[in-house]
Amino acid sequence: MAEHHFDVFVSYRQRSPDQEWVRGPLLDALRDAGLRVFIDVEQFRLGEPVISEMARGVEQSAYTIAVATPAYLQSAFTEFENLISQHLGLEGASQRLIVVMRETCRLPLRLRYKLWLPITNDAEVAQNLPRLVATLKTPPVP
Repeated sequence: MAEHHFDVFVSYRQRSPDQEWVRGPLLDALRDAGLRVFIDVEQFRLGEPVISEMARGVEQSAYTIAVATPAYLQSAFTEFENLISQHLGLEGASQRLIVVMRETCRLPLRLRYKLWLPITNDAEVAQNLPRLVATLKTPPVP
């Protein structure tokens, strides 16, 4: 496996209800578990093209988490992030994209084929967040 600067890149919809949960509880839980997290508000370099920074985040991270919500699925930017992750996975024969279902929605075919992790309420967060962390601590598998 190639050496990565980060364990995970978090792909989510900015300026939506998702933002508060991602930048708060999710980010805290990932960091508390010792994971190196690439998130836009901290790692995107000011003045750089946003698309270049998205690509850099995905390329420098072993995994990408797609925080799936209806708002996420309406964004061309988030689609770009998960497509880049899937493409790199194909190039490296590994599964780099993990879909976390934060709000019930119908995934498009490009995401629907993957086993996704439900995390839509407090009970699912408590049950499934440890599983997510454990996955992120292991190298992506073919």
